[in-house]
Amino acid sequence: MSEDSWHAEVNRLAALRALRLLDTPREERFDRITRFACDVLGTPVALVSLVDLDRQWFKSCVGLDETETPRGESVCAHAIRQNRVFEVHDLAADGRFAEFPVVTEEGLRFYAGHPISAPSGHKVGTLCVLDRRPRSFTRAERRRLADLATWVELECAVVQAMLAAQDAERAKDDFTAVVSHELRTPLTSVHGSLELLATGRFGAVSAQAERLVRIAADNAARLVRLADEVLDLSKVRAGRLGLRAEPVALAGVVQQAVHAVAGVAERAGVELAVLDCAVDVRGDSDRLVQVVTNLLGNAVSVSQPGQRVEVWCERGELLARVHVRDQGPGIPPEELERVFQPFVQLRPGGAGLGLAITRGIAEAHGGSVSAVSVPGEGAEFVVTLPAEGPGEDRAWW
Repeated sequence: MSEDSWHAEVNRLAALRALRLLDTPREERFDRITRFACDVLGTPVALVSLVDLDRQWFKSCVGLDETETPRGESVCAHAIRQNRVFEVHDLAADGRFAEFPVVTEEGLRFYAGHPISAPSGHKVGTLCVLDRRPRSFTRAERRRLADLATWVELECAVVQAMLAAQDAERAKDDFTAVVSHELRTPLTSVHGSLELLATGRFGAVSAQAERLVRIAADNAARLVRLADEVLDLSKVRAGRLGLRAEPVALAGVVQQAVHAVAGVAERAGVELAVLDCAVDVRGDSDRLVQVVTNLLGNAVSVSQPGQRVEVWCERGELLARVHVRDQGPGIPPEELERVFQPFVQLRPGGAGLGLAITRGIAEAHGGSVSAVSVPGEGAEFVVTLPAEGPGEDRAWW
């Protein structure tokens, strides 16, 4: 092999790897092309074949049981050197192919294949059809095969674009997670230092200085919460929440959540009412506390002094539900689904991440979150989770 040929093959193999199709599961997008090729060209066998360094591997295969063959026994390895349909009228009569297993063992005699090019232009495989009798294609049949090969190339481009988008989204989430984590550590330190200064343990400060320190401490705490929420959202999107699977009593979850927002509710003059919550589920208790705390915090924030926020649980045969109802201004019908999207704010001052995180945690548990509302009469949020029964081993986990 000349140096130029060697470089060309290295670049071709790099283009093949970039497709990320080798050794992936079968996909209907490619199978429908091979089935259609058999139908319109009247052959019993059709393949989407990718020619690797030492083998040809079938992304889609109709009419053969194999998933790959050695490259040295591959007619497609010859076809990828062409710019048009490569046709062998009788494989058994061609000295290059007569001893190939597809001829001696499968009894195949006719081959026609059109090269498949990657988006980079390198030929990475073929769409080919084979028959068990010698034959020749008409000009129209060769054109149909070429058109179907273009269809395969379009599907390859779609797959590559989808994977590139997933890579970009993953890189964005990873960057967000790293930045949030790095911000959280110094912010926590700043917040703790300001809290210590506000206590006067290191010397008396003037009333004005104490007020400024308190403002700074409150804002540092808010930034820590924001960093935590951004980090949680990135974990939700990346599917890396790392949930525990353990029996959880929702009564305890609700109690912890109520304690977390009790101070805010008292200052706002809002009553928190806990109704029946004697329901068990399987999940991560800390994350479920986060879910109920988010919902209670939102409910309190939209309520007026003297109004009431209720929380209760119920169990069906297979599902458990946590309800949080407020008497606030309600949510317009067209906004009910949008409130679960990131950065959509129910109230001024929040980052609009809490409900998106809440939905992500619920869905990671195999559940869901929904909302109903009548404008002017409040809103009700419902978290649905798989119920936990005595001794049950939940396959959904």
